[in-house]
Amino acid sequence: MSGILKRLGVIVAVALFASSLAQAQQQKQEQKQEQRFDITVTADATKTNGSPWDGVPGLGNSKLNLNAAPDIAVCLVRAHAKPDCLWRPQGPRLLSKCQNAWTCRFDNVALGPLPIGLVFVDIDARNHDIIDVAILTDNNDAKATDDIRDSLRVAMTVLTPQRSENTQEHLARDAKLLALSDCASGKPCRLTQSQFTLTKR
Repeated sequence: MSGILKRLGVIVAVALFASSLAQAQQQKQEQKQEQRFDITVTADATKTNGSPWDGVPGLGNSKLNLNAAPDIAVCLVRAHAKPDCLWRPQGPRLLSKCQNAWTCRFDNVALGPLPIGLVFVDIDARNHDIIDVAILTDNNDAKATDDIRDSLRVAMTVLTPQRSENTQEHLARDAKLLALSDCASGKPCRLTQSQFTLTKR
């Protein structure tokens, strides 16, 4: 009888340990999903081809070109979901939180679950310019990353409907893969036409 009780005690102890371990892992995962950051995006002075982001192309970044700076927005792209864009709808128009500014900060943004896609956009009336595309990750899960790239392809058709399929595919395929911890270390993460920093809340 005592042997049975001992075995039952061991089984109960193992079950309790497994349950507490599962709860700890779940809490850790929830904390990851709830990580919040301020995202600060700084666009280059011009596009890679040398033209200004907005305004009159022929005027470049001269004082005469009053609207040369971009109207920056950030779109979050999660697996199997449409892009969630941080901008200010105003009637039929979409406005940036920082109109005509080279740098824009987006406060208290939930970056989870990882991996997650980031699309930096220059808002335009008809067809948004894509400033840069990145994927933030915390591991090397190739399948999860591929799912984000698939969602980025969908995001490109939503954000840049007038661009060719080849251009949309190129933007999604060439999204830069970055470790979230690297971009939250206090140093900016450099992309093709911009850089950004993450400040943990």
